[in-house]
Amino acid sequence: MYIYDMNKTAEIVNRWVEFESRHPEATIHDFYRYELIKEREGKKSFTFLGGVIPPKADQILVKILDRIIKIHRVYNQNLLRNIGIGGMDEFLYLNNVQHLENLRKIDIINTNFNELSSGLLIIERLIKKGLLVEMPDPNDKRSKLMELTDLGKEKLNACYCALNKLNEVIFNHLEEDELSLCIQILKPIETKFSSLCILDKKLDFEEVYNRELNS
Repeated sequence: MYIYDMNKTAEIVNRWVEFESRHPEATIHDFYRYELIKEREGKKSFTFLGGVIPPKADQILVKILDRIIKIHRVYNQNLLRNIGIGGMDEFLYLNNVQHLENLRKIDIINTNFNELSSGLLIIERLIKKGLLVEMPDPNDKRSKLMELTDLGKEKLNACYCALNKLNEVIFNHLEEDELSLCIQILKPIETKFSSLCILDKKLDFEEVYNRELNS
């Protein structure tokens, strides 16, 4: 005969309810991974964030993400430069043209959240390098669509190989399940604000703040 500890059962149920409310698309397996990672990380003691830890969890998250991106950039700049690509912006523009159909210049710039002037400079550099070309838009004679040249495709494939190796180096201590959980948790934020931030640039931030926290 099994004797169940109802307090522990209730605790597990409450944890699941809280997790599901925050991540409605998550599965029970995501919950298991979350609990295991939380327990494991709670046992670790180490200094990070350059020794300066912000007081709030959301601030810590932003700082971690920012530092990881900067660390990644330190390595990827040299990797991409050796291929003839002038940084992640140029790589991302080529990648957009490869995978998204019928892109105009403005579409590429908005997809990458760049200012118009800086985005146009990136595109012009890629055209001068012979990696992008402008093609007539069959649906709008006033517009031009961007396409990769054969050289652009070759350089892009070389970037994929180099960046895959870099990602293996930086994230090699994370299991596939842990990476999947990070994606599961952060993806809704990216999905929501990637469609909003371009329009929100025209607003005073107080309007954005009131919309998000009072809706």
